[in-house]
Amino acid sequence: MRVRMSWTDRLVDRLLEDPTPSGAWGYRSGTSPCAEPTSLACLALSARGVEPKTWGKGLAWLATVQQEDGSVPVSSGIPGPAWSTGLAVLAWLQAGGQEEGRYAAHIKKATGWLLATRGIRLSPNTEVYGHDVTLQGWPWVKDMHSWVEPTSYAILALRAVGQAGHPRVREGARVLLDRALPDGGWNYGNKRILANTLRPFPATTGIALSALAGEPSGPATGRSITYLTQVLQGVRTPLTVGWGLIALTAWNARPAAADDWLARSAARAADGQPNTLHDALLLLAGLERCPLAPATPRKTHG
Repeated sequence: MRVRMSWTDRLVDRLLEDPTPSGAWGYRSGTSPCAEPTSLACLALSARGVEPKTWGKGLAWLATVQQEDGSVPVSSGIPGPAWSTGLAVLAWLQAGGQEEGRYAAHIKKATGWLLATRGIRLSPNTEVYGHDVTLQGWPWVKDMHSWVEPTSYAILALRAVGQAGHPRVREGARVLLDRALPDGGWNYGNKRILANTLRPFPATTGIALSALAGEPSGPATGRSITYLTQVLQGVRTPLTVGWGLIALTAWNARPAAADDWLARSAARAADGQPNTLHDALLLLAGLERCPLAPATPRKTHG
């Protein structure tokens, strides 16, 4: 009799079958290795108890592409952009107990780069911008303005290495809270363009909420948790379900139907071409304690 595999086993097997010859992962089968899918694949396989020999080459590849300044570019052979540095730090940290600090020097260099990197300030203009353009988080590309996702990845990494109280992290959290939309959620980083209030993106909302887990709860996070919980009831795309449930779990707001949503999303993903980013996020979202955002929120002050 044929034994039916669980969705987690199926996705783990897909990841194990699909690294590039370097041991790292591209976004899809047959594509060049990149830092984001490699970092998330290593995190997912490690957290799922898979032996390090199967994902350790991915960590080593991240180390080989790290630049002298500590940054980790999105792919090999290019110096930037390096918004993926925070994700690489999170992946290296998973090797700490098994590799006897093998990546400690890489983490230290990457942490230094993250602390030194900041988005540029713009001149305030309330007729054009709906957010505080003087706050500095992290940019997608060097010498550009700060945006939600790179700021979130940097905060997650810096909190993980014990820098939660650093002024850069504190300002980064203010950036995210300032960019939250009036009715909840986040998009790429604007609240308003001219007279138009923009709409939230569920996956980006999950990323921002994950970065803010551990911060005091407040109106912006409360509205965003409500928004994300509602939108997840009708969406099964892996990116949204993955980041959405990672965030809600970190905020102790994981819905009772989460396991069913994950199984349905994984079933749809399994019918298509393997996508490392999607498979890894779903595996991470199925954990009770995700290494991307394991913090439990503190009580509101006052």
